[in-house]
Amino acid sequence: MSADFGRIAVVSGGSGGLGREIALELGRRGYALALLGRSHEALEKVLQESGGRGLALLCDVRDPASVGRAAARVLSELGDPDVLVLAAGAAHVAPLEETSAADFDAVLETNLTGSFHLLRAFLPALRRRPRAWVLPLLSVAARRGFPGWSAYCASKAGLAGLLSALREELRGSAVTVTALYPGATATGLWDVLPGTWDRKAMIPPSEIARAVGYVLDADPAVAIEEIHLRPAGGDL
Repeated sequence: MSADFGRIAVVSGGSGGLGREIALELGRRGYALALLGRSHEALEKVLQESGGRGLALLCDVRDPASVGRAAARVLSELGDPDVLVLAAGAAHVAPLEETSAADFDAVLETNLTGSFHLLRAFLPALRRRPRAWVLPLLSVAARRGFPGWSAYCASKAGLAGLLSALREELRGSAVTVTALYPGATATGLWDVLPGTWDRKAMIPPSEIARAVGYVLDADPAVAIEEIHLRPAGGDL
């Protein structure tokens, strides 16, 4: 039997980028955290920054067995989560003709199939809560094509379709699916991508976390289904 941790949030991709920023916001709001990712040291660091309440769990979202093990620990050691943040992500930038099948699959397995695995693992527990949220990180690339980003666009557009169907399946339940569609955001993702990127023209990561807070603070009579955020100067 788990101790009483109060409100609980699961954050995939919690070791950096938007996952880290959202985890810190949730920690400030008093949530115990289950941070999932592939670097235990980085996850532990974020957990301590957020207040130290919860678990740092090694988890590869591409592997359903890994997700299942992480979910079992969350449920047994923390309890049923109130919030599931889908922030684990991958990108590969190259023209379609120069994108290998392996690179294409790697992006879809993380961004789309990984989200499916997490949803399958945690939805029953979320349904048991009096009020719960699924907060997936999508992208402007789910709605608009960018040259060189075919794999990423396909993964995010596919995730948008999955979430649209899931939202209908959850209609009338206490689980709200709020998809966040940020434009270019100043995270470490850009460090490993080819090209020159103007970080000053991008959205500060703290603004995405603030949008999550807005969703959680909304009146229960309101279902916020999507939030779109763009750099003030337009998409990059």
